[in-house]
Amino acid sequence: MSSPQPNYQRQFGHKAPTCNPQNTGARRQRYTTTQARNSSPPEDGTSPWPEMPTLSTNPTPYQIFQLDKTAPYKKARFYELVKLYHPDRHGHCCDFPHIDSLPHDTKMKRYRLIVAANNILSDPIKRRAYDLWGAGWTNHTDVGGAPNTQDPGMKTRWSGFHDNGSPAGNATWEDWEKWYRRGTPDHQSPVYCSNGEFISFVAFVVFLSAIWQASRVDGHQKRFNEQVELIHDDASKNLHQRRSETRELSNDKAILRFVRAREHGGTPRYPRYPGTNTYIVGTGSQRLLIDTGEGKPSWSECLSSILTSERTTISDALLTHWHPDHVGGVNDLLKLCPDAQIHKHTATDGQLPIEDGQNFTTQGAVLRALHCPGHTTDHMALVLQEEDAMFTGDNVLGHGTAVFEDLSTYMASLQRMHEQFSGRAYPGHGEVIDDGRQRIIEYIEHRQQREREVLHVLTEARQSSSLQKEDVSEGGRTPMEMVKIIYNDVPDTLHEPAARGVEQVLYKLAEEGKVVRSEDGQTWLIAGPSSSGM
Repeated sequence: MSSPQPNYQRQFGHKAPTCNPQNTGARRQRYTTTQARNSSPPEDGTSPWPEMPTLSTNPTPYQIFQLDKTAPYKKARFYELVKLYHPDRHGHCCDFPHIDSLPHDTKMKRYRLIVAANNILSDPIKRRAYDLWGAGWTNHTDVGGAPNTQDPGMKTRWSGFHDNGSPAGNATWEDWEKWYRRGTPDHQSPVYCSNGEFISFVAFVVFLSAIWQASRVDGHQKRFNEQVELIHDDASKNLHQRRSETRELSNDKAILRFVRAREHGGTPRYPRYPGTNTYIVGTGSQRLLIDTGEGKPSWSECLSSILTSERTTISDALLTHWHPDHVGGVNDLLKLCPDAQIHKHTATDGQLPIEDGQNFTTQGAVLRALHCPGHTTDHMALVLQEEDAMFTGDNVLGHGTAVFEDLSTYMASLQRMHEQFSGRAYPGHGEVIDDGRQRIIEYIEHRQQREREVLHVLTEARQSSSLQKEDVSEGGRTPMEMVKIIYNDVPDTLHEPAARGVEQVLYKLAEEGKVVRSEDGQTWLIAGPSSSGM
């Protein structure tokens, strides 16, 4: 049963045109078209439709456009065929009466084939897919059997399943893909969840990521602190050695020797923190200055600019200790403020001594001196009573740990400093510390942790020797052996300064009677009855 002819009158708003040459009595109404141009046969003189053995046999895309498989596709014949078979042209193909005489369904089928063939051949990807597998022609089996079965020599993986009248002829490409993969496991179906479950999952992932990131940062910080400590231990050992070498020299000669060694020593053995903090204390026309920097011209220029803008001068300069990066700018200060008094715990020519507990008063501030040896023997801290804060010098820094000459003395000074204030700490290097007491506690706990690690290593060495029934002297460890256990994640290049830091810990533990040194002076042992004769 043929389908009724579409009502083109509704689509275009006027009567459907006719082109029946025998209906000469009826008034003709035609579309506005160029008959002489648009209704002409193809320019190459070919038939408008390829001849097939039967009407039910459909041509291939190449046969429709009479195109060789290797030839490039051009749309000229497509346009000509569309003009002949387009639904709007039905009944107007006077140049091809046999086309008008075809049933409407046949003309519609041919038109669909023309459009489908154009879609395949005009797209290189679709054309290749058609050439290889007959893809794209399957959807048109309702107008012509199996895909590309009429193409000579063409065989596809669907061959044999598209005989006319077979239900397989109505299958889409998705159906054929499912049939082709019928032996493979089914793909996993998507999993759906509610918005609340999804948000909970994302929050859980973020939480785990935050924990991992925090542990990673903590590990990096721990390694950084250990390396900084090794650097400080190395510096402490060097300072202790220099102090021993210059013990019999005057302060001026000792400072001169230190400066010359640094200037002619090439690359420094350990990095120095950038710059020394200088503090101007007070609000009046005469103020106090804490430390004078390294003596660089930039420091002098900065100080001069501040004094000029504040319309003030320096009456007293308080030096926390003798290191050149804290006393190097004294001469520059005296050029700017000739009447300034210079104060240091161990005073030299022209300087005044600083006593423990001494107060220095200026308008708006009172500073109380605190002798706290450790970084150096003459080291002083200053308590700012108005803020209950402390200028810690180099005993406590704004970053990392501090260098010290003697660990026992340094630990005692840290404990004393902790008891003298409760506010901020203004260090000699680095940023201001909001909770100064907490930073001091961290310093103390860090040093105590190192002591526990050293004692643990020596205790294990003694137990191992006892189990093996060896001589007790075999249960000791050298500082380098302890370093390889305690600092096992530190590069070998830093083991030597670490060993000197361990020696500092051992000297302190020896003073406390917790460890002893062997007779050969190379190894250390845990103190106890079995080591009393060592």
